[in-house]
Amino acid sequence: MFFAAFDLPTGPATAGISWPDVALSFFAIVLEGAPFLLLGAIVSGLVDVFLPAGVIKDWLPRSKTKGIFAALGAGLIFPLCECGAMPIVQRLIRKGVPPAVATTYMLAAPALNPLAMFSTYLAFRNQDPWLMVALRFGFSLAVLIFLGLWLVRVRPEQMLRAETLLGSTTRNPELSPNPGLVLTPRPGMSLGGLQQFTGVVIRDFTGVLLFLVIGAAAAALFSTGFNRNLLAPVGQNLFFGPLAGILLAQLLCLCSTTDAFIIAAFAPFSIPAKIAFLVAGPLIDLKLYWLYRSAFQPRFVHGLWLRALAATFLLTLLYSLRP
Repeated sequence: MFFAAFDLPTGPATAGISWPDVALSFFAIVLEGAPFLLLGAIVSGLVDVFLPAGVIKDWLPRSKTKGIFAALGAGLIFPLCECGAMPIVQRLIRKGVPPAVATTYMLAAPALNPLAMFSTYLAFRNQDPWLMVALRFGFSLAVLIFLGLWLVRVRPEQMLRAETLLGSTTRNPELSPNPGLVLTPRPGMSLGGLQQFTGVVIRDFTGVLLFLVIGAAAAALFSTGFNRNLLAPVGQNLFFGPLAGILLAQLLCLCSTTDAFIIAAFAPFSIPAKIAFLVAGPLIDLKLYWLYRSAFQPRFVHGLWLRALAATFLLTLLYSLRP
């Protein structure tokens, strides 16, 4: 969050790559995301060690569809940055939360984050702030409902990586492809509570950190090597403006609580282009693509990416084409 307050390099004026800019952008993304990743790992450890599975099951509606809306509400009440939400999802699944519900919470926590809405108001305080907040929240909610209704139709083995799926069966045999198979918890799970908690935090943090580094490297290379002046002519276009906003969100990989300050400075961008940027970024970008692959099947991640960006584009395009 601290580094996002600076005007990070988003592309040279001429063709070519400035490696110092690449390094600056890379470390800014990693240092911005790592604290949230650690926070997510800590919360994940608390959930795994100290929260009984029965509490979550009793709280959730029995219907998966109703569970989707409960997850959207949880995203408002228990908001997290996109990096911090990733480790928690795996722990929720292993506590018996349906994968579709846990994944919806993962997407909703940063997208509906009240801090993100407040930062949007501050960033656009001289550019019709209430309209920007309403559009960001409304479009994000609409896209999340669409994704949630799709998620309830995806089978767990089509969604989760093998290690995530097998890990979830240690406490929730209903998720196993073979319901008669219940795996025995690892020996480490019998250690004292504090030692067990520490082990979970370290394992979750280091396990996902690699994917954050890979995503940050890809984002830094693309965002600093891409000529942002090429986006200026299309920023006001009714059709290509939202596409430009989505593309920029994929390249910059900003935190949902600070992205509004960056896009507010892009004067050539129309309101639909800026909203597309604010809606698409917290759902998935180059950094999140690699983070998601730590727990989900690659084909599922590709489907999520396509649906999230397509829904964002259609909504912002309709707003752009309004009478």
